[in-house]
Amino acid sequence: MPTEGGRVRDALVPAVERLPELLYRGPVEPDRPLTAASSGAPRVCGHDRAAFEDGVIEWAGDVVHPADRETAWAAIERAVDAGESYDVTYRIITATEKTRWVRDRGKGLDDGTLSGYVEDVTRLKEREVQLATELDETFERVSDAFFALDDEWHFTYVNERAATLLGRDADELHGADVWTEFTDAETFRREYERAMATQERVRFTARYDPLDAHFEVSAYPSETGLSVYFRDVTERIERESRLEHHETIVETVWDGVYAVDEDDRFTLVNEAYCDLLGVARDDVIGQSVADVVGDGIARAARRFTEEMRAGERKEATISFALERDDGQTRQVEARFGPFVDGGRVGVLRDVTERRRRRRQLRRQRERFRGLVELYDVASDVSSAAVEQTTRSAIEERVAAGLCEGPYTSAWVGRSAGTDVTRVAEAGTGDAPDPDDAIVRTALNEGRVVTTTEPDADGRGRASARGDGGEGTSAGAVPISYEGGTYGVLVVRADRPDAFGTAERTVLERLGQTVGHAFAALDRRAALVSDQVVQVEFRAGDSAGLGVRNGAGRFRFERTVTTGDGEYVHYVRVHELERDDALAAFADASEYEAARVVEVDDGVLIEARTADAPITAAVTGHGGRLRTVRFGTDGVRLTAEFPQGVDLRAAMESIHGVLPDAELVAQRSMSRDDTETPRADVLGRLTERQRAAFEAAYYGGYFEWPRDSTAEELAEAMGVTAPTFHQHLREAERKLLARYVE
Repeated sequence: MPTEGGRVRDALVPAVERLPELLYRGPVEPDRPLTAASSGAPRVCGHDRAAFEDGVIEWAGDVVHPADRETAWAAIERAVDAGESYDVTYRIITATEKTRWVRDRGKGLDDGTLSGYVEDVTRLKEREVQLATELDETFERVSDAFFALDDEWHFTYVNERAATLLGRDADELHGADVWTEFTDAETFRREYERAMATQERVRFTARYDPLDAHFEVSAYPSETGLSVYFRDVTERIERESRLEHHETIVETVWDGVYAVDEDDRFTLVNEAYCDLLGVARDDVIGQSVADVVGDGIARAARRFTEEMRAGERKEATISFALERDDGQTRQVEARFGPFVDGGRVGVLRDVTERRRRRRQLRRQRERFRGLVELYDVASDVSSAAVEQTTRSAIEERVAAGLCEGPYTSAWVGRSAGTDVTRVAEAGTGDAPDPDDAIVRTALNEGRVVTTTEPDADGRGRASARGDGGEGTSAGAVPISYEGGTYGVLVVRADRPDAFGTAERTVLERLGQTVGHAFAALDRRAALVSDQVVQVEFRAGDSAGLGVRNGAGRFRFERTVTTGDGEYVHYVRVHELERDDALAAFADASEYEAARVVEVDDGVLIEARTADAPITAAVTGHGGRLRTVRFGTDGVRLTAEFPQGVDLRAAMESIHGVLPDAELVAQRSMSRDDTETPRADVLGRLTERQRAAFEAAYYGGYFEWPRDSTAEELAEAMGVTAPTFHQHLREAERKLLARYVE
């Protein structure tokens, strides 16, 4: 009669056999022959369980990857010797000779055997690599220098900007101790340790003598380490120092020198003194002070001199307005002290210009502080924008970040046609509404537009001319990138002169940075989306398409962005002969060069252009131009966009190129797997590497015989042949590593 325990075991056996993991038993030996294996063995490694139990296949000797055998067994042996469970991740070679990642967990039993199970974690490992690659690329796009430290002060990441400022190689710093590599950094160490101790962000500016530089640092702590952003502000510190030094010099320069005797008559004056008063030297020597500068000034000077002789004061200065004989009024300052013969000696300085410059410097410093604050905020907002994963998060971060800086209110709007919808806002002031003229002008003309409103006394406009006064200012900044307009950023400041040339430039770049972040989200969606939205337009006017033939069907196989607003198109032309297909591009003013790559299934044309409005309108929203076909009813073009892209904004960009374009079809469809970019693979490449690889692929470089040489492709991309080879080889290495490693 079976026991209760036997019935339980009998009930568990079918459940165990259905598990996807490989359950095993085996002796504690390096070669680890398995004495028992579950039916999950084929699902994990491709070998049948019987092969292990019969000793035909040994797990450690035949399945574990040769490069991981020693380290994996050492980790298991240490855990067993310590009486602990082991948990080890390593690679295996399957029965079909594929490399997979597995996680091996188990423990040593009292009878001297191992009992554990193995599960396939390849997809998790690949995702880990992909995320690490995306994180590396994000950090490389950050404009500030950045490095990360673990909780033992070892470098875990250093971006290229940081390596450049520190004068070191990023790979050499990885894993090194920061205080060993960078000595004499007491201030930095003290602040970093304070950040880790308090778990609060620290910001400071300090000089690092070995590099002869000042750095502005923001350090963000966590339980596992420290993230440090920094920038070289040496030039700014030196400029401020020179400004202070210059101001000190202006304050202490002596212009006119004079001396008077005990009877209060001038005994000595220099030429500068006479020039200041507008009189001849002979008209001053021997004259009383009262007759030259006035009785009130003379009495005050005598009283101050007596107080200095009595020890009641150390110095004396009298400021007054001096009316010259030529009608000019000058603001002057007299500094003096007692002389040995009972008289006094001093200097008279014209401070009219100095006072004017002091007021000017005060205004300049206020503008400079506002500009520095805006630059810091714009830099922080730009860095935060590229870290966000949704457009809404970017919009909210931009609005909030600008209100943390020099502006009282800010909002971000999305544009679709003539409509502007406010989607994120911050602050307390009243920024212009979406229907305001400056918002419309900024979007229509693609430039920063500002306005100044006077205060109740009408002094705001005077302040804008630099004559004092108060008021407010507002600005509208288009959010755009490579021909695509995504919306508008509107800010308000309690300063009438808030938007100088430098500040407008910073705002313009911020709008482009945010536009680039939106475009990056669209492109990322294009990479990972299996579904696309295909739209078809019909237009009577083909201006803006580039090709002028008026016949034929043009299929855009690939558009490669080479940087600086330039594109290389690979277009397969049907229904036209070779010469006519080439002429369609060679005769168009938009294209700088065109050549035939191959004549097979149509004519494949390579065409380079620095002005591709329709391409920019489509690719700027993560889309892809597919076909252009001419017919009796005009021109038809087809484009594909990833799911989730703002199609209204994309279509508005297309209408900007083809105003009479009419939407005739819109459909959702699955993208052909043969044309779908592999996000996990292509995400490893830089923009230049990907451009070189796509140009080589679509230009027939990998065909034999080759349709294009490296020199021809390099010329199309606007680079040298060695540079093209360098980008292509690195792209090939990264792509092959995806399948070999």
